[in-house]
Amino acid sequence: MKSEHIRQRIALIAGLVFVASAAGAVTDESVRAELVRLEKAKGLAIAFYDNVLGVVSFKKRGYYELGKLVPMGSSAGTVSFDGSEVAINSSNWGPGYRDHTRSLDIVATDGRGIREYREALASEGCWSRDKSKLDITIFNPPESHVGILDLGSRKIHAFAPQMNYETSHFNSQCWSPDNKELVFETDGKVQVFEIEKDQMRTLAVGTQPTWSPDGNWISYRDRDDYYVIPPSGDGKKKLFHKRRAVSALFWSPDSRFVAYVHEDLLALDVEFYHLMVRRLEDGDEDWVADGVACCINYQWIENPDLLKRALAEGKR
Repeated sequence: MKSEHIRQRIALIAGLVFVASAAGAVTDESVRAELVRLEKAKGLAIAFYDNVLGVVSFKKRGYYELGKLVPMGSSAGTVSFDGSEVAINSSNWGPGYRDHTRSLDIVATDGRGIREYREALASEGCWSRDKSKLDITIFNPPESHVGILDLGSRKIHAFAPQMNYETSHFNSQCWSPDNKELVFETDGKVQVFEIEKDQMRTLAVGTQPTWSPDGNWISYRDRDDYYVIPPSGDGKKKLFHKRRAVSALFWSPDSRFVAYVHEDLLALDVEFYHLMVRRLEDGDEDWVADGVACCINYQWIENPDLLKRALAEGKR
């Protein structure tokens, strides 16, 4: 009881600090100006893998493509937090692979050292903070299992059987900082899985949850509104309202910024997307890249070498 009381007090204090900073912080530096400064100082960027490796430069206000990392027909992936590796979900690899099968592959962002996990016929992928495990959706239409793949032992622990793969998803920031819990969406509900207890709890009604790197918040979307809630579930807070937002919130390493994808209306039946970044302290936001994909995993990184290589070698 005492530890639970302390936990609730910490969540309350964190919430008060969050509300105060969001409501009253004032700075003369625009969000984009700060991002450009942090890009230069720390190599701050946003990376993704959608058939090719891409890196967003805030200074250039666009993304640079570094090409395919594995030689297959189609693939999607998730970049690790440090920007050094990508977990890629591959299909139609070539000789030795049946058409329309899936495999999971880990490869360095410079293209070296492919590790194949043919036993993991999975879609999506979410890195644990220590890079030892991946949360995956084990693909077996019309049903699927959410599970944890230990990259060292290659063992898979499936913990949520018989879920519809069309309504069960997780994003690139699904793990708690201590690697003891993870968050995902199933059937329009935000679920938290406690690994040691092997049990789930429902946190909120909503979609596309992500866990902030500081551990204090889980964000999720409810139609046109973004919310945050402490992992304990002790009270949700509305972050902001945004029509035509189509993605999860992707948190910066210091939990001060969030990125999300916004759809623009150019014409009927034409979809065009912007990658937006919002500073939570004051709500200042700006677009950082045009023409991005709507429904992939984005990842904030601090990797000066990868950013430098993208600017020097990448195709815009």
